[in-house]
Amino acid sequence: MTTIEQPRTAPAPRRASRLPRPFTILTTGGMPGVMDLASALCSFGYRVPDFSVDVHEGVSCSCVQCTVALTSTECAEFADRVRTLPGVLSVEPSC
Repeated sequence: MTTIEQPRTAPAPRRASRLPRPFTILTTGGMPGVMDLASALCSFGYRVPDFSVDVHEGVSCSCVQCTVALTSTECAEFADRVRTLPGVLSVEPSC
């Protein structure tokens, strides 16, 4: 009896898992500035399961608390990418 050996294939590479990572983002422009930030996050393709905003009329900046699902590689790039958006003053990881 002859056995036919199947060619061995390499296992599929593991896909990097995305973990929820909290950030605090300060932005200017009131509600329109916050909406621009939210639109940019969506257009970048980030999954944002939590997003809360503190906007007060007459105050120069708004505070956005959000959780973004990122891989470790994306996490390193996220803050730098968001800082380039108009009106964004700071992007800091939250605890």
